[in-house]
Amino acid sequence: GSQPTWVTEHHFDQADWGYQYLTSFHWSITQFTPASMHVQPQNPIERTFSILVVVFALVGFSYLVGSITNSMSQLRSMTEDASKQFWILRRYMKYHKVPPQLSIRITRYVE
Repeated sequence: GSQPTWVTEHHFDQADWGYQYLTSFHWSITQFTPASMHVQPQNPIERTFSILVVVFALVGFSYLVGSITNSMSQLRSMTEDASKQFWILRRYMKYHKVPPQLSIRITRYVE
């Protein structure tokens, strides 16, 4: 006979298309999160597919976290550069005794 599958094992072959789709979607979401569900691989082909999905999910999630980390680092670097430039400007104006009113106007303009 043929090997059992998750469709036949859980009697989804008798369910309507919408329920099958939602169950498949639920399964795919659980592969990316620590959640679980009762649908499990029932034969070697399904087990292999599940392993591949988990590996690709791990790679995709790692890439996403890396991209977010890189973006945050760039944002922090830009903020630090701007703060450093304002500190240099204030120091310059203080050293050259720029009047306070003009100093405020220059700082507001540069911001």
